[in-house]
Amino acid sequence: MSKPVISCSKNGPVILKGLENFYDGNGARLTTKPAMGLCRCGASLNKPFCDGNHKYAGFTDAISPDRSEDKVSSYVGKEITVLNNVMLCSVAGHCHKELESVFNVARDPWIEPDQGSPEHIKALIEKCPSGALSYVINGQPQTEADREPAITIEKNGPFRITGGIELKDANWGQGASHEHYTLCRCGASKNKPFCDGTHATSGFDDSK
Repeated sequence: MSKPVISCSKNGPVILKGLENFYDGNGARLTTKPAMGLCRCGASLNKPFCDGNHKYAGFTDAISPDRSEDKVSSYVGKEITVLNNVMLCSVAGHCHKELESVFNVARDPWIEPDQGSPEHIKALIEKCPSGALSYVINGQPQTEADREPAITIEKNGPFRITGGIELKDANWGQGASHEHYTLCRCGASKNKPFCDGTHATSGFDDSK
């Protein structure tokens, strides 16, 4: 079977072709079709699928001029260097919730690699769904995971892509992972088609 491919129609849905592994937020497998239109405007009454409401919701896929700066910041430790592009962050929160000694948003700098073990930092960064975080150890950049192509729908959040699914015509940010990334579902991201965490403050709700 050919590899799955994602494209985004102009001011319309995500077009997904050839996907087998499609899961909801609880890990339950969802039925797939050879081609599917997935909602990214936030207004569909049949989420996660498109029902055409983007035509009436005023949805635009334009990138906002006031999105976060596309820049990779380096936080150098004795044994590990952490890289971060805040523009790519989907605000999943794994970093500061699970390893606050290293990732503390109330501190400047907010990332201090020497406050944790390289093993713990590596494991946590490898959980980062958006690819905003990565690491370098002994001059060697993080190796991308080798996973089956899959999409998981985060409850009241983005599409989480893993396994290197091709995303056509995307404006990838600096340092972006092509193996794992997150796509906006709420329609309010300033960095479409990617998620920027705005769903957390926009009131996006899967049930509506």
